[in-house]
Amino acid sequence: MPDAIERRRNVAPWWGLLFAIGAIGCNAAFFASPPLQGMLPWLSLSFVVLALIFLVTGLRRAFGQGHVYRGKVLSVVLTVIALIPVGLAAFVFVSARRLPSSTAAPQVGQKVPDFTLSDTLGRPVSLDQLLAPASSSSSSVSFSESRAPKAVLLIFYRGYW
Repeated sequence: MPDAIERRRNVAPWWGLLFAIGAIGCNAAFFASPPLQGMLPWLSLSFVVLALIFLVTGLRRAFGQGHVYRGKVLSVVLTVIALIPVGLAAFVFVSARRLPSSTAAPQVGQKVPDFTLSDTLGRPVSLDQLLAPASSSSSSVSFSESRAPKAVLLIFYRGYW
């Protein structure tokens, strides 16, 4: 039977799914602060591109060369499943590029300029006022309000809204 063609497995969609999961893994690894952290978004983007190449190749093999490659349904299912992490990784890559630069953000240990914000009762309170030693002339001030704090914890959220 020389005309019989041996049907092969279509492994390209599996590789596409693997690279799609790797792209999400790169985005998750970014928060672990590994060495060369700045390269992880680009590695994630390259995994997205490789995943798309393998997914398109798998679909072409399944539908264009169906007599050689088996697994049309599995190829479509894997492609649809892999497109979810691919889309998410691409969205994160594009969204991260829109964030403003953090070069002007205060660094750890840097002295913060004075500012004024409202407290829980709506009264304005400045940083200098918080750190200033309390005057002992007012006897109606409670014990907790009579001592200045040694430090103030400030939390900065990067982003815009």
